[in-house]
Amino acid sequence: MPTWQRLLVFLSSYPEEWFSGTKLASKLSLTRSAVWKNMKVIADKGYTVESHHGLGYRLIMDDQLNESLIQNMLTVNKNLTINVFDQVSSTNTIAKQLLTTDLKEATVVIANQQTAGYGRQNRSFYSPAKSGIYMSIALPLIDKEKIAAGLLTTGTAVAVGLAIKKVFHRQVKYKWVNDIILDNRKCGGILTEAVTDLESGRIASIVVGIGLNLTLDQSKMPSELINKAGPIAKRSKSKRNILIAEILNQFFLMYKSYRTGAFLKDYRKHSLVLDKTVTVVVNRKQLVGHAERINSQGGLILKTTDGQLLTITSGEITKLNLLEGNYHE
Repeated sequence: MPTWQRLLVFLSSYPEEWFSGTKLASKLSLTRSAVWKNMKVIADKGYTVESHHGLGYRLIMDDQLNESLIQNMLTVNKNLTINVFDQVSSTNTIAKQLLTTDLKEATVVIANQQTAGYGRQNRSFYSPAKSGIYMSIALPLIDKEKIAAGLLTTGTAVAVGLAIKKVFHRQVKYKWVNDIILDNRKCGGILTEAVTDLESGRIASIVVGIGLNLTLDQSKMPSELINKAGPIAKRSKSKRNILIAEILNQFFLMYKSYRTGAFLKDYRKHSLVLDKTVTVVVNRKQLVGHAERINSQGGLILKTTDGQLLTITSGEITKLNLLEGNYHE
């Protein structure tokens, strides 16, 4: 590992703490001159390092993705493999490619920017640099392990919501099944995809994609998103690394026992759709009705206008009537 990286890893373990050049030299078996030179290398690579006479150096928490910092903040799956990229086509695409290499353990792909990010129905997901979280979790499955897709998606949404609440002290709402809503605007979404083994025909692995808008520059947004998408944070320094680590902690805590649906109480409590009139598209067919409840498998129970009770396990709510206005996908 290069000296600058060793120094960055050490500072990442103590974010925003001051260390004198002498102390850093002693900790890493370097000369003070080497510390100074490699601090300059770290700064040149885009990390924010402050220096102050009498105090020394410290690494400032900012939006530069920092694999070491994320790794050091993990509390649930501490040995998780994390791959950080500056730019990719799509983190879900990269995660699926990694799964073809016979992965045995969960692996995470994180990107600063996506050039071909996508969501449900293969819709484009706006993924500008330095302003969002674009992350996919590749999950190889144990032989014959079955996936409860509805629970995994709703459980991931709750994990994201809990992380946002912990880091930003803001409570999100959930628009069934996979949208994260703040201030009546979509700030993120979940995309769960199955990867099938060609020989056996069974689902061999799962990719869970998470896309979040931390900050948004409205002047650069596509016009069709201006009234639909919104940010989580108002300021430019959005604690991106901290939130990524907390999402991973909450996700793997949930994933251990997600089939129990223990998180559904939270999902229902903060649901945006329950007890509302909604339009749901299922297999290209529109259904209008009253959202009665979320069942034990994460499915939506819809009472249609003609009085039928339908259990919807996959589909998309395209229109939602709210007391404070109309939310349209």
